[in-house]
Amino acid sequence: MSPYTYRYERHHATGWNVLHLFYEGAAPHERTHVALVPEMGANLLAFDVGEHAFIVEGDRTNGRFALLGTPILYPTPNRVRGARFTFDGREFTFPPNNGKNFIHGLVRERPWECDTPHIGDESIRVTARYRFSPGDEAFALFPIRNTLEVTFTVRPRTVRFDFTIYNEDTSQRLPFGLALHPYFAILGDRSQVRIQVPAQRWMEAEDLLPTGRLLPLEEGPADLRKPTSLEALNLDDVFWGLTSQAPQIISYEAIGVRLVLSASEHFTHSVIYTPKGRPFFCIENQTCSTDAHNLYARGLEREAHLMILNPGEAMAAWVQYTLTNLPA
Repeated sequence: MSPYTYRYERHHATGWNVLHLFYEGAAPHERTHVALVPEMGANLLAFDVGEHAFIVEGDRTNGRFALLGTPILYPTPNRVRGARFTFDGREFTFPPNNGKNFIHGLVRERPWECDTPHIGDESIRVTARYRFSPGDEAFALFPIRNTLEVTFTVRPRTVRFDFTIYNEDTSQRLPFGLALHPYFAILGDRSQVRIQVPAQRWMEAEDLLPTGRLLPLEEGPADLRKPTSLEALNLDDVFWGLTSQAPQIISYEAIGVRLVLSASEHFTHSVIYTPKGRPFFCIENQTCSTDAHNLYARGLEREAHLMILNPGEAMAAWVQYTLTNLPA
């Protein structure tokens, strides 16, 4: 009998149809559970290993359930200054939802298509997709035919996101960024959680929007190249210059494990959000900067790292979360 299984259940607070994927091996510390909600942006609600939950599903601070989990941000990760940008002579405008700005893209709260999970010998996986096509609300705001596809793969102590973006338009180039916005749990107290972000520069910002200047880490709010306790941090900042050879790492000293956040070479930026007094923090792998389209329009291509696909082109990228034991 395969150790991999799946089932659907209705969410206790919202009624969403939640897909649960399991690895139920013999070793309790390797048992792995992932949950995602296709009808709400294919949001990964849960990544549990053994007895520990590493993703905060939601927030009830105001008495109502507010979804957190792991939103997928596309095609405009994080903030867009003034809720508008221009690309190839076309102006794109969005409804402001963060003061005068637009935040977190177009797909995180929309229903996605979802295939039947596939159980293999060494993993279980499922593919979900969102299509931008005429008649779709997101297409009205971003009128370029394209599809974002994500395959979630679960193995012991691991969840992997394989992304494919297809530009299906016959005439328009596709400018986009892609990000994951996981709300990681604080296990133990803040002083027992350390994060390591092997970036090369900090992106100077005003009102949480990058100016375009890349500054030495010593001139920024934190140098996270060495493991740094959350107790010392109160960040909402963009870091630049990550590579696929050096993953970001979360060390949970209270339970003796670390979560390794690996990614393909496309993910050059990371947004670090560590709000004081909240039970979560965020390490957001991004292919681009916050406000990438507007930085690109100013000629700041290296800083923005905006992805662009010609008609008919496709791009594949990936992110993986793997739990390991802390070195002795």
